[in-house]
Amino acid sequence: MHRSLLAWLLLLVAAPSFSADFSHVKVELLPEQNAITPGGSVTVGFHFRMQRGWHIYWQNPGDSGQAPSITWTLPDGFTAGDILWPTPQLIALNSLADYGYTNEVLLMVPIQAPPNVKPGHLERLTAHVRWLVCDEICIPGDTSLNLRFQIHKHKSAVKTRNEYLFQIARRNLPQDFPEDWKIYGSAGKKDFRIGVETGGPVAKTTTAVFIPLHQNWIEGAPVQVFHASGNSFQLTVKKSDQLSPDVKSLEGVLVIKEKKGTKGYNVTIPLSE
Repeated sequence: MHRSLLAWLLLLVAAPSFSADFSHVKVELLPEQNAITPGGSVTVGFHFRMQRGWHIYWQNPGDSGQAPSITWTLPDGFTAGDILWPTPQLIALNSLADYGYTNEVLLMVPIQAPPNVKPGHLERLTAHVRWLVCDEICIPGDTSLNLRFQIHKHKSAVKTRNEYLFQIARRNLPQDFPEDWKIYGSAGKKDFRIGVETGGPVAKTTTAVFIPLHQNWIEGAPVQVFHASGNSFQLTVKKSDQLSPDVKSLEGVLVIKEKKGTKGYNVTIPLSE
């Protein structure tokens, strides 16, 4: 049975709290600051910690799986932004390739307060979060998590012990593509070829993978062929049989791994034939 189909035949439910501990994953809702001003904003984060070998998913889960989703219950006038997705990993499992996170990840969400909220009040935010955690099998989970914020009249830095986690999460967000680099692509009958000119020598230890924003653009399981020469490198990526033939560009994250670390770059790659 397909993993994603098997997953949704199971059901896990937890009571409202600041954290929830399930088999294979623990989930916490953490504030970056404990207070918010009228018309101001605050960032909260869903901290997932997975058992070794288990993973959750990026916004494009890849060949199977389901990305985490959040349903908010907010005070009048408050709004929640989109999830800020850190750079994902390519997770190969048998003949499938998933895009997601292992070990731990903080999914940040900005919260905006209305200008007419009254200072001195405590405001409660509730998030119902759903996820799928997978290894050889997949197990869905969902829980409701709550936070309370004090409304302050004046802007003040009321930070929490979670500050370091948020700093790491922001460093792991995909960056804008460097202005002095060039990226281009071409579409063949079976493959995409992606070229990058970096303006400087590419180290022998450098590798890269392209992770598409949308499903059914590429075949995830086949190895992406990487080749570096001088100040540039190329990737050859197998096209999906389900891809529309009129695609003019590829959107996604280019993940470059070097000796000093891994970085993700948001890219839109124009395609020539």
